[in-house]
Amino acid sequence: MIIGILKLIGALDSNSSGLFAEAAHSFADTGNQMMLLIGARLALRLPSKSHPFGYGKDRYFWTFLAAIAMFTIGATFSVYQGVSSLSNSGEVHASNFNYVILGIAAVLETVALSLALRATWSELRSKGMWSAIRDTKDPTRYIVVLEDSVALIGIGLVAGGLVLSQVFESTMFDGIAAILIGLLLAGVALLLGYESRSLLLGESVSPQARRQIISAIKKHSQVKYIVNMQTMHIGPDSVIVGLELDLDAAMTMDDAEQLIVDVEASIRKTVPEAEHIFIEVVRPGRQTILPS
Repeated sequence: MIIGILKLIGALDSNSSGLFAEAAHSFADTGNQMMLLIGARLALRLPSKSHPFGYGKDRYFWTFLAAIAMFTIGATFSVYQGVSSLSNSGEVHASNFNYVILGIAAVLETVALSLALRATWSELRSKGMWSAIRDTKDPTRYIVVLEDSVALIGIGLVAGGLVLSQVFESTMFDGIAAILIGLLLAGVALLLGYESRSLLLGESVSPQARRQIISAIKKHSQVKYIVNMQTMHIGPDSVIVGLELDLDAAMTMDDAEQLIVDVEASIRKTVPEAEHIFIEVVRPGRQTILPS
């Protein structure tokens, strides 16, 4: 919010479309963080009769809303400012004051980005930014990284647009900077919206977690085949696992019941997110989907 107010003061002082775009970006970021906090709090609610699996997907819903807000408030307004600057023959009155504001904003955004990177660095280093975002079941972990990265790029674009506008005495460069900021925000918003939509629809566990579940089942020799396995994330740390198992035909009912309890325990020990496990025993000889 402080960064947004500083940028807005600079925009009003200089009449810079780029600074107006960055101010809108900062205010949109503030709103996004509030939405993410709301989602995180609502996701912690205990299961109820109407929502027996809990409210974990609230986190995904509010992330989706944050993406929409970033697109409508940040991206659309920024492009509008840039197009207006290109079509109108106004003047940009850049001064040292505006560059000081951009410098302060850059320092604050750098601090925020360094804190966000520190929390996600291990995954980013091992997977890379794109793969980490694609694989994550908690998109909120990377929203701050993306927003602060775009904010720093945006500050650089605004500074460059102001300098070029002063040198060539044309608002064209300032308008182009605003449009580029809007396009960056639109790209990030679409990426977050796509990932949140996928999680809202119900994503399966990662291939690694899937292998771990199969490995946990294989420890029990009386499970002859894994006929079918379906998984779905209902929150970053909550997974539904549905299994169809072909058990040793010589087992008694009591032994089969104990085996199911043991299989569930093994899966939860290996994949702690597997909070809800449903196992169905199927008839022998049914075609298997997964080898045991």
